[in-house]
Order: sequence, then structure tokens, then C-alpha cells
Amino acid sequence: MISRASTTVLPDLVGLLPDEAESLVTAHFEERGQPRYRVRQVLGWLYERDASSFDEMSNLPAAERATLAEHFAFTAPETAKVSRSTDGTAKHLWKLEDGELIESVLIPTQSRLTLCISSQAGCAMACTFCATGWAGYRRQLTTGEIVAQFRGARAWARENGYGDISNIVFMGMGEPLVNRKAVIPTLGILNKGYGLGARRITVSTVGIVPGILEMAAMPEQYKLAVSIHAPTHELRQQLIPVEKKYPLPDLLDALREFDAAGGKRITFEYVMIDGVNDSLEVADQLARVVGEFTS
Repeated sequence: MISRASTTVLPDLVGLLPDEAESLVTAHFEERGQPRYRVRQVLGWLYERDASSFDEMSNLPAAERATLAEHFAFTAPETAKVSRSTDGTAKHLWKLEDGELIESVLIPTQSRLTLCISSQAGCAMACTFCATGWAGYRRQLTTGEIVAQFRGARAWARENGYGDISNIVFMGMGEPLVNRKAVIPTLGILNKGYGLGARRITVSTVGIVPGILEMAAMPEQYKLAVSIHAPTHELRQQLIPVEKKYPLPDLLDALREFDAAGGKRITFEYVMIDGVNDSLEVADQLARVVGEFTS
């Protein structure tokens, strides 16, 4: 985030890990001679309540709100549109500071409220069956812009009787594991800052092998969803261009390492395309490929 008054890059509280945010806010208030409880007030507005700006932090003096805005950014995209279907699914179109538009989707069921969030503006994977891929890639999202989708959707859900978000899936616009610089910190923020259990957070990927290996090495048990869509290298590269860079045998090796880490669940996603990947022969091949990961 860039200050409008200068080219100074301000730390974005929304995009910081909880310990980083607490440390910076503590140092800020100590320098101003403010009491320690000011830190708790700010963190309460950040993680527990739904402030979209420092101005909304009403239990802080106006002067302190003003100085916070001078020293920190607070990412909060504008709501461009909300579309609500008859089953309660609610799609938010968010307008970012530079005018880019991204989407998140709230999906209610009897037992949970899942939020599907975006990790990029557009997508460079160019999967043949994906509308986002057809639109092309524009840019990576920052950590703050990803977390802000959760904060904005949570505020809307609370205001509209949906309750609190229980699950997160990275299945919106973009390939999350191409934007690991922002996505990996986001996982930590959602888990440690907002209290979402790691097993309630799922990252979907078309098969970015280095990203899968990075997630395998993490101690937290975040879930992985793999858009496999074909059981052979030859067929898969017709549907997913990145198959040429990360062929299916390499992807399966990475998934074995992820699976061996223990307690980490893998889900396979499959779009059936008439006359392409929907034959009984392909189904048999698919069963053999994914069978070792289903237990």
C-alpha cells in the first residue's frame, strides 16, 4: 500500500502476521507515550470486529486514529457489487485501490459458512475450461488484499444473518501457489489472527510443485485441493498448459510428500468435459492415479 501523500510504503496492518502487527503498533504507541491498552484496542478492531478504517475505531481518541492513519495502511476494498442467489450464496465484487476487480463467494450450508477467495487479479494458468483463465492475468494480490476479502465478507455475513465464516477455500480468481509470497502469510494471519483452524483452510492448485512442497513442509495441517482434470500427462497438457512445466509424475511425487507429512488432507477436483476426459477408460486411469491418496 502506498501513502497518497508521498511515495513512502506504509506497513499494512491487515497484511501483517499478528505478532508483527502487535509489535509495530506497540512501538507506535510507546513512542507517543500512550498506555498499553491502546494496542489491545487496535488489535480488537483488526481481528475481532469489522473496522474498515482507523476512523471507525471509536474507542480511540481522534488524535490517535489520525496518527495511526499517518503511519499505517489499512486495506479495505470497496464493495462494487453483491449478488445473492436463491440458495443464499453471495458473490462479492471488490474494487481495489488501483481499480482492479476481484471476487469472493460466500457459500452457506447447514453446518458451515465457507468463503471462496481470490489470490490474483486474473490468472495466467490459461486452463482451457476456466473463464478466469480466458480473461488473462493482471497482477498478484497483496497479503492485505487477500485478507481484506475475508474481513469484508465476514462483516457482510454478520450484518445479513449468515453468522461467522467457518471455512476458507482459495478457489477464486488466480493460482494461489504462484502467489506464495502473499498466500503463505495469509494462511498464518487467518489461522493465528482470526482463529480459523488450519484444517478449515483449503488451498486449491492446478499443480504448482514447488508450492505443494512448501506446504508439505509447514507444521500446520492446511488442506490441499488439486485440480487434476486428467489422469495422464498427454491428456492433462491439453487442458492445463502448466502440465508442460510440472508434469503429472512430478506432481504425484509432490503429493506423496505432502501426504507423508501426516494429517494433511488432499482433495482432487475434476471437471468432466464431454468427449475429452469423461470415458470409462479415463475413469479407470483416474481411479488408479488418485487411489493411493484416498484413505
